[in-house]
Amino acid sequence: MSEGPGLVDDLAWRALVEGIPAILYVDAVDDLSTNLYTSPQVEEILGWSVERWRADPELWVRQLHPDDRERVLAEHRESNLTGAPFRSEYRMIARDGRVVWFRDEAVLVWDEQGMPAYWRGVMLDISEQKRAEERLRESLAVLRDAMMERRRLMARLERAQDEERRRIAADIHDDPIQAMTAADVHLQALIAGEGDAVRRRELEEVHAAVSEAIERLRHLLFELRPPSLEGGLAPALRTYLERVGAAAGFRAELADALEREPPAEVAATAFRIAREAVANARKHAGARAVRVELRTAEGGVSLRVSDDGRGFDPSLIARPEPGHLGLQAMLERAELAGGWCRIDTAPGRGTTVECWLPANGTLAP
Repeated sequence: MSEGPGLVDDLAWRALVEGIPAILYVDAVDDLSTNLYTSPQVEEILGWSVERWRADPELWVRQLHPDDRERVLAEHRESNLTGAPFRSEYRMIARDGRVVWFRDEAVLVWDEQGMPAYWRGVMLDISEQKRAEERLRESLAVLRDAMMERRRLMARLERAQDEERRRIAADIHDDPIQAMTAADVHLQALIAGEGDAVRRRELEEVHAAVSEAIERLRHLLFELRPPSLEGGLAPALRTYLERVGAAAGFRAELADALEREPPAEVAATAFRIAREAVANARKHAGARAVRVELRTAEGGVSLRVSDDGRGFDPSLIARPEPGHLGLQAMLERAELAGGWCRIDTAPGRGTTVECWLPANGTLAP
């Protein structure tokens, strides 16, 4: 009866060892790690019988994937030399030619005299995990390619829009503004020579209307053809804010803490986001003050535009009303440049647009 518990323990141990989805092994402490014990799972996973695995000391080495063999054997030698745990991920060629990925971990067991006795380890089949990782890498590669293509298309679109703005601005400058300015000159001449007070007042009213129209056209010209970024991002924004603030009647402030000038494409993206945020404050928020902050942060450019206007429902960011696509445009510009953009607002408490653009996030041509 005294042998009963030992037999039960042995059966329980075998059931445990042989029931897990991994290969358990015991190897000698030698150059080949001569196998002393391997669990039966080796046949199910690799197709080699336990007897063959034990009888051929070089089988493990031969079946290592050629691309992994040199690395794994070097790691194996290092563990044998130092006694440090062996941990590695590698591929093996199964008997039927399949490639099987393993995570192999083993620890050195010492005898009572403090001498190395044997290696005790486990080889876990991680093939499905590796296949999933490969699928994920392929998906990420496709996503990166798609993002790069979107960036290229965005860059082309931006250049096309800029070119169209310049053409329209040139047309406005060369035709409507010139014609209306000429008409205004004639009106002033008529006013100066007209003796009838009533007629003069009427001409003065027409003169005022024409002057206002000319100023609006000049402002539109400025919007279409903003300050050049060749002199730097901060100077261009300062000029823009002064002009727009004066025209719209709000106080505009720029805080420049840039430590270095960003690349041209990054500066252009930051300027466009700032211009859209200021335009929203001017057209929709009824703001009395707008503050723009620039600073160098985390290897890129941080931009913050805040106003004291009426704010709006944040749900409109994801569901913009018809004709109000500027919010989404800011978010997409930042994302396509490799950065991020956040809009913080609520009815009655103004709006803050904050974004960050990486210095190397230039749009591909």
